[in-house]
Amino acid sequence: MAAAAVSSLTLAACGNSPADEPVAEPLPRLMFHPCDGFDPDARAAAGIDDGEPVKFEDREIPYQDWACSFDSDDPYFGVVVSSAAKLLSKTENDARLTLVEDTPVGGHRTLLHDFPGGLQCLASVDFDTAVLEIMVMYKQVGVETADEACPLALKVAQDVGPYFPEHL
Repeated sequence: MAAAAVSSLTLAACGNSPADEPVAEPLPRLMFHPCDGFDPDARAAAGIDDGEPVKFEDREIPYQDWACSFDSDDPYFGVVVSSAAKLLSKTENDARLTLVEDTPVGGHRTLLHDFPGGLQCLASVDFDTAVLEIMVMYKQVGVETADEACPLALKVAQDVGPYFPEHL
């Protein structure tokens, strides 16, 4: 009986060892900052005004995220664009988001999500080891619903698609 207990403890311990779990490789560091990476032609194509973007503080933990906010030439919405060193699956599996569309943009898989509660519509463009996120906020003057915000987020992504970098 004691030998059986020791044997089952040994088997259980082998399956639960941290050494047996796969270790995730760290993602490469970001190289593309959206505040600097889209030239005036790209901004003009997307209807983003030529003013100075508002650069957010770069985040490094739990993953890199470099973001900035642009005003649109259309006075009714602003656009937040970020480079994030994360896999698209992180966004795809986020239970807080509601998938609106899964479509290619500029040769990259792009997920269009609504963040419920009147916050934003998010176009997440896959770059293998990073994601370019384009967000249009709503519940603002002129943009009241996800049905209005999501086409705007997708349009901005499509308009800057020809200007996408090779890597983020």
